[in-house]
Amino acid sequence: MFKIKSYLRKYTKFIVVGPFFKFLEAVTDILNPFLVSLMIDVGVAEGNVQYIFTLTAIVIMNNILGIIFALICNKCSALTSEGVGRDIRSSMFKHINTFSHKEFDRFTTMSLTNRCVHDVDQIQTAIGLTIRQVSRVPFLIIGATVMSMIIDLQLSIIFLILMPILFIAIYSIMRITNPIYVESKTRLDNVSNVTRENLSGIRVVRAFNKQEHEKHRFSKANTALSKCNIKVGIISSILHPLLFLVINLATVAIIWFGGIRVEVGGLSQGNVIAFINYVSQISIALVVVARIIITYTKTGASTKRINEVFKLENSIKEEKTCEHLPPTTPASIEFKNVNFSYTGTKDVIRNLSFKLEPGQTLGIIGGTGSGKSSIVNLIPRFYDTTSGEVLINGVNVKNYNIKELREYVGFVPQNATLFKGTLRENLSWRKEDASDFEIIKALKISQSIDFVRELPDFLEHKVERGGTNFSGGQKQRLTIARALVGKPKILIMDASSSALDFATDASLRKAIYQNLKGITTIIVSQRTNSIKNCDLIITMDNGEVAGIGTHEKLMKNCPIYAEIYYSQNKEKGE
Repeated sequence: MFKIKSYLRKYTKFIVVGPFFKFLEAVTDILNPFLVSLMIDVGVAEGNVQYIFTLTAIVIMNNILGIIFALICNKCSALTSEGVGRDIRSSMFKHINTFSHKEFDRFTTMSLTNRCVHDVDQIQTAIGLTIRQVSRVPFLIIGATVMSMIIDLQLSIIFLILMPILFIAIYSIMRITNPIYVESKTRLDNVSNVTRENLSGIRVVRAFNKQEHEKHRFSKANTALSKCNIKVGIISSILHPLLFLVINLATVAIIWFGGIRVEVGGLSQGNVIAFINYVSQISIALVVVARIIITYTKTGASTKRINEVFKLENSIKEEKTCEHLPPTTPASIEFKNVNFSYTGTKDVIRNLSFKLEPGQTLGIIGGTGSGKSSIVNLIPRFYDTTSGEVLINGVNVKNYNIKELREYVGFVPQNATLFKGTLRENLSWRKEDASDFEIIKALKISQSIDFVRELPDFLEHKVERGGTNFSGGQKQRLTIARALVGKPKILIMDASSSALDFATDASLRKAIYQNLKGITTIIVSQRTNSIKNCDLIITMDNGEVAGIGTHEKLMKNCPIYAEIYYSQNKEKGE
């Protein structure tokens, strides 16, 4: 559970010191109208120039002290709000990185980004505003009211009538705007998602001339966000004019009734000026109260969204006492009656059983959505089976330490992803202290060495975000090399050669066969030529096994496999 209080404890010193100095600043503000009233009633009325100069000096010193107190408070506010924001973002980032793939399916990328950035910014704003105003605003309201009562009890009745009216107005508007702020956050997520999709897929959009379609889609999401913000803006905008209307009416009442009191000698002119100043102070304080309430309303929505992230726990649980994977043991893989579902309603893998001996190669083929990637995602525990067991070296993967399990497996995903940095940094992800010899060997096996050697900085060549300075085929080969560095015991290539030409693909398979003896390899592919020499081939069809065996066996006994093969080798089919 996310609780702001737990993050504030670290900054207790600033939380105490900041409001204390803001309180002192408020004291200086409360004194000013009283000092000005004395200047008028004594200095001006009696023509005492020395008295006027003395009080002027006191007022100036009082204001200088107020500025110093405000600066100290603002420094404490900045240190606390920025520190808490940094700590919350750090905690969120760490927590998000504990998620399995199942949890990432719950949120879009932009939704998580907005929660980490914009929602945390909102909490920072609330903390900063609280430290700066938590002692100032109440003291100004109470202090100004008390001082007015001391000056003239009858005239101060105006203040007592004013307060309930203002608080009712503030509370009513807060109740109306709170759910709209929550809706506004959701609308912002929608705009961010559309923007991200459009920018990341800009080449596809232009290739299909869908610019107008995307403009309409963005406009629709943007208009919905604008309408929501306009709605909340209109309602919130009523608050300030309403406050000033009530306060101005109170000022008029003070001048009217104060003038009558001056006429009868019950009140001095300086007292009336002090009364008006105190009304002004209360009006400013109440405007700040309105701002605080709006900020807290927004912060409530942001806190709720952050809590949704922190409440989500990793569904991949690790046993308290874990088995250890021996680094020298060749890996066997076995699936026993495995069923798997993403949503819990429909199984994408049904009753899958097979065994792969150490050092053997498994090929998985089938149509789109047949469950090929789902099978390999179960081995490093990106997801857990719905039922059945996945065994490595005869032990259920659920009994292994997750970190060790994923270090044991070299995984090449469907979408080749590189990260901003140098080529060496990208290739050393599995093994941070990898030598040049290990990296170059992996580059040779992955058929990457030729184009990497042509780079001006070789392994120190800069990789742009997402690897945009490499072609699709180059990125795929580099991600294969990254998986090979550090000698994994299991290599999984999930459609990782789809962008390679047939000659490069053949050279890659030959290099893997010659250099990775003893490594258990799984190749997911749409090409029968990429897997036909595997020791075992699984043909998937809509989550079910259509056939298991060697290429020769499947050509005889599995019509689906034979159909795929002949569709890709038409001259042999004829």
